[in-house]
Amino acid sequence: MTSPLDGIRVVEFANFAAAPTAAAIMADLGAEVIKVEAMGGDPIRGLMKQAKVPEGEINPDYPFQFINRGKHSIELNLDDPAGVEVAHRLVAEADIVITNLLPERRRRFGLDVDELHRIKPDLVIGLLSGYGEQGEEINRPGYDVTAFFSRSGIYGGMTPPGGAPPHARPGQGDHTTAMALFGGLMAGLRGRDVTGEGQVIETSLLRTATFTIGIDLCTALVDGRPHADRPREQTISALLEAFQSSDGRWIHFTMPDIGDAWPRFCRALDRTDLIDDEHFATGRLRYRNSARLMAILDETIGSKPFDHWAARLDAERCIWAPVNDAATAVTDPQVRATGAFETIEHPTAGTFETVGAPFRMPLNDEVGVRGPAPEAGQHTNNILTEVLGLSAAEVTDLAERGIVSGDAGAGEE
Repeated sequence: MTSPLDGIRVVEFANFAAAPTAAAIMADLGAEVIKVEAMGGDPIRGLMKQAKVPEGEINPDYPFQFINRGKHSIELNLDDPAGVEVAHRLVAEADIVITNLLPERRRRFGLDVDELHRIKPDLVIGLLSGYGEQGEEINRPGYDVTAFFSRSGIYGGMTPPGGAPPHARPGQGDHTTAMALFGGLMAGLRGRDVTGEGQVIETSLLRTATFTIGIDLCTALVDGRPHADRPREQTISALLEAFQSSDGRWIHFTMPDIGDAWPRFCRALDRTDLIDDEHFATGRLRYRNSARLMAILDETIGSKPFDHWAARLDAERCIWAPVNDAATAVTDPQVRATGAFETIEHPTAGTFETVGAPFRMPLNDEVGVRGPAPEAGQHTNNILTEVLGLSAAEVTDLAERGIVSGDAGAGEE
């Protein structure tokens, strides 16, 4: 059995998280991904939160491994015309080019869409940015906190009146946008194969974010009203809230208050007295008396530990979940059952787990994480000689002129 993207070569002119993550998923699917790094390497190397490891052990930069697993790396100086020439030769050998360079930088480096299609007319081009390819702000830099969460309305809808915006976890918007780019590129490949013509796929942190918050935005498009979080004691429904058990663990419910949801909820909490209570007997009454109801439920659920409630909630078919932190999520049996984690064999750090793609192909056992992320420029020599056909003397010349770096001229390990 072969992998879905066997024979596909991807050249990545990108850094940080979103676009490289899309390329990493393609590597999982069998594509050959060449990561073109600036001299000195992708600036995200070592920048993200690092794991605590025992003294003396190697820390291989686990976030970078997640974002760049299975790729090959070349360090290339795009500020020099000779470096741009090398980049163009790589493009000529590619099926897909992925970039998150802003339009002004793409033009400066000779990597704008027209130039890329001049070099390779049937190329599939993936453009990822903070704010898109149209409008007055196309050259505005953007990270996911600004372009994805803040500008789109996500943070605004999560902020209670008078409160401060929340904090997202690192890369959350980047990795969501990576999936949008990945899906678009798969459609672009299909379009190329059908028509023989080059394709351009555009996505942005901002555009992807608007899709994720589409339910709020599609109504705001009609009525022009904002959506904001509510203080907990003014909840629309207590059956959509989180409560803390006596051992400190939070339990989150998502039970639409319809049908027999309220009686089942009350039975699970051993509070059948609330079912027909005059203050809570109907959904409207539960809404009107939400502050009083929340106080009762806080006290009830807070009186027993998590394990006590878990069994009872399942017995009554309640819709709930534990509020995991990162440490409990990675040990949660059901999280693991989804196949969320895969193993990397690293040449110096040994074996460790990383996060896999957000989908499975259970009929193809060739799909999965292929190997570690590369060191900066680790495959420069191999890429120049085997992909571009340069001689050893030509590679040495490029290295001595500062056009390439990494293992250039040293021979492949």
